[in-house]
Amino acid sequence: LRHLSMRFGGLKAVDDLSFDVKEGEIFGLIGPNGAGKTTIFNCITRFYRATGGDVFYRRADGKTISLNDYAVHDIIRQGIVRTFQNVELVWELSVLDNLLVAAHTKYRSGFFAQMLHTPGFRREEKAMREKALGILAFLDLHAYAYAIPYGLPYGILKKIELARTLMAEPRLIILDEPAAGLNDKESEQLAELIRKIRDEYHATIFLVEHDMGLVMNV
Repeated sequence: LRHLSMRFGGLKAVDDLSFDVKEGEIFGLIGPNGAGKTTIFNCITRFYRATGGDVFYRRADGKTISLNDYAVHDIIRQGIVRTFQNVELVWELSVLDNLLVAAHTKYRSGFFAQMLHTPGFRREEKAMREKALGILAFLDLHAYAYAIPYGLPYGILKKIELARTLMAEPRLIILDEPAAGLNDKESEQLAELIRKIRDEYHATIFLVEHDMGLVMNV
């Protein structure tokens, strides 16, 4: 980030902010409520158009791009995914289908191939389902694969959100208060899980969190 600023009318939420997140590290952003942490995430992922400054990102191909040039729906294609402060699942779908939704940018089959269920599309869908089941097993969520998220423990819902980010094959995972609502034991498990994801999936982790124990642990 270089000299990032964000105004909402007369309110300056982010003021001339610059920092670097290095590939492969776990980077924590801390600050009190209302400091503008989530606003920074929203500027990076283009939910907000920053009123000043630049956000640069190095893709897997080694090319450095300015995210200011991209629309919000194209950010995920660059290898950047995020979670939100509140759990944002599709409650009417099974846990497995929630993961498959997150893989939409990875499908190569076009609209008509999907509509007609061509052999190529069926092979692709089978591969995606196997990938999703593998991620659920990695996060110890395989027992919930065909469950509907309604009524599942909050800690499980948070892990499902993490599982969903992995379907997009991310290089950078942005976590917005991942420990919110978790008890101490769940927070400890989350810290271990974040390190495990970084190591196993070679992803950079950028998180906002109020739980200083979690931040310092990772």
